[in-house]
Amino acid sequence: ENLEEKLEELSKERVVHSKPSSVGVVVEGIDNCLVRLSKCCNPVPGDEIVGFITRGRGISIHRTDCVNLLNMPESDRARLIEAEWQVSEADTTQTYTTEINIYANNRKGLLAEVSKIFLELDIDIITINVSNNKKGRATLSMSFDITGVEQLNRIITKIRNVEGVIDIERTAG
Repeated sequence: ENLEEKLEELSKERVVHSKPSSVGVVVEGIDNCLVRLSKCCNPVPGDEIVGFITRGRGISIHRTDCVNLLNMPESDRARLIEAEWQVSEADTTQTYTTEINIYANNRKGLLAEVSKIFLELDIDIITINVSNNKKGRATLSMSFDITGVEQLNRIITKIRNVEGVIDIERTAG
């Protein structure tokens, strides 16, 4: 990767006060700052978010229910800053990675039925990990790209209708 490509990549992530960053977030009162979505909680449009001023890496955006925020030392709380989405979930050109855990009674065809939902909704699965315990319970951990919370809720509603599914949760850090 040459220097020009790096500069272009960095400029795409900068916030201009009147325009959202390439990740679709405006941070209160700060222009030209590197903004990135945190990997611990994978915020998507529609989530309540907050910015965290990092040491040397710009501002990381977290969901307000992120475990890392909830367990943050009081001394770091002064580095939190207001942030808000400036993109519409109707904008299907920008996608955001999210991750869910599906808890179910294990049975033949479970993975196939869940996968079929993603196929029908034309959503690519990025990663999937399936584990079973001795009590016949399965955990499906999946990551995939979506446009926002509304699309995620549609997916979750369909998965809840799959026979044997007990619970579904988003990873929150």
